Amino acid sequence: MAERINDLYPKRSKIYIGLYIFFIFGAAMGDWKVVNTALGALPKVISVGALGIAVLYILWSGNFKNFKILSRFGLMFSSIIIGIILCSILIWILDLQSLGYIFKGVSKISYQLLNIAIVLAAVYMFEEQAAKYTFFGIAAANFVIILLGAATTGIGGAIRDMIANITSFGANDVINNSTFIRAIEIHDITFVMGVFFLYFVFFCPGEKYRYLYAAVAMFLFFAGLKRIAFLSLFLAILFALFCRLLSSKAQARFLIFIAVSIVVFCYFYIFIIQKGIFSSFLMEHDIELNGREKIYDYISNFYKVSPTYRGRGYEFCVQLLKSMKGTKDQVVAITAVHNDILKMYVEMGFWGFLLWIMGYYVFQTHWFISRCGEKTAVCFMVINVYMLITYMTDNTMFYYWSSMVIRMIPMSFFFAPVKETPLRPIPVYRMNSLEKWRYNRREKDKLTQRKPRMEVE
Repeated sequence: MAERINDLYPKRSKIYIGLYIFFIFGAAMGDWKVVNTALGALPKVISVGALGIAVLYILWSGNFKNFKILSRFGLMFSSIIIGIILCSILIWILDLQSLGYIFKGVSKISYQLLNIAIVLAAVYMFEEQAAKYTFFGIAAANFVIILLGAATTGIGGAIRDMIANITSFGANDVINNSTFIRAIEIHDITFVMGVFFLYFVFFCPGEKYRYLYAAVAMFLFFAGLKRIAFLSLFLAILFALFCRLLSSKAQARFLIFIAVSIVVFCYFYIFIIQKGIFSSFLMEHDIELNGREKIYDYISNFYKVSPTYRGRGYEFCVQLLKSMKGTKDQVVAITAVHNDILKMYVEMGFWGFLLWIMGYYVFQTHWFISRCGEKTAVCFMVINVYMLITYMTDNTMFYYWSSMVIRMIPMSFFFAPVKETPLRPIPVYRMNSLEKWRYNRREKDKLTQRKPRMEVE
């Protein structure tokens, strides 16, 4: 029986791996605009199959390996979402909203708890391989969507349009005049490919084909071409490289400093948006906002930057923009805020936003440092530096795939055996200054670098 269980352990079973990739692929195909227009977010339900096969394996084998660690990750991730729900419920009660309105609002954010459960199931089954197999499923869907888009223009036309889009850096006239580019402009998956690029380059030391996977992720990143994501990726790469220069102790202090700085920066960012300074600056420098400034100006009538502002409750901004659609008050055709930092402030209020953002950045960063070690904390923060820039002008904070990978990748990295670049086997007195610096730092950091704080079973 033990051998039977060992043979079918998900981490080594082609059956489980194949099923998981298939479920992720099927769910990601829902991002194809033809399917998305017809069914909306419904295809995402297919990814629940990953949770299903994990539950079936547990019932069949009784294998509860790493459940203690996974429960800690689950509680940490869930606490942020539950905090948003509780804060919103309090706001709705104070605003005397109906039970129907409250239930609808809660359901809008509760799917994130299912997203967390799928992440935990994937890491339970595949441990350090979970992020890689998720990448396989999403990337496969992305390639299929590109091929389906190319069917309308032909391969030659598709290549020409893609080159024109890249060389023009996503100019609106190129996008609007190309059926192919509009078909493959899948926002969530494109942003996620930037995260996978960072993962394979910086945080996947044991993967033999890491640079090949990074190249695939970069190709798909360029294919979708979200302009803000290029700035995000550039800053995240610089951040990752800088963290590599620091000792483990210095990394811990630096990460906490960055987390607190992000909190301060977000309040400053909301202030300059409310005053119109942000939009004016971008317009003066001929940076296309595609109507965002109109949304920001309109929403500024519904909040204030003050400790007395208590918020409007989750999804208020979306409902507000939907309610004005087709009326004389409509400012733009889209009904998304395209600014998650602003959206969370308007909906959570001054103090609710403070609790949320402290929890999201400061608490989670400290948790990763104390429970998982500095290396995993760096992985977490590099990804969140990348995502933070996208939050400032887009709706990525609660995108399905974005939410999944920013949780899964640090967990996969945590479970990966620590591998280090071997140092030259020469006596210390014969090392040059750079080699000696690397050797001394390696010796000081050996304990924190070689095993995580929570021991993997």
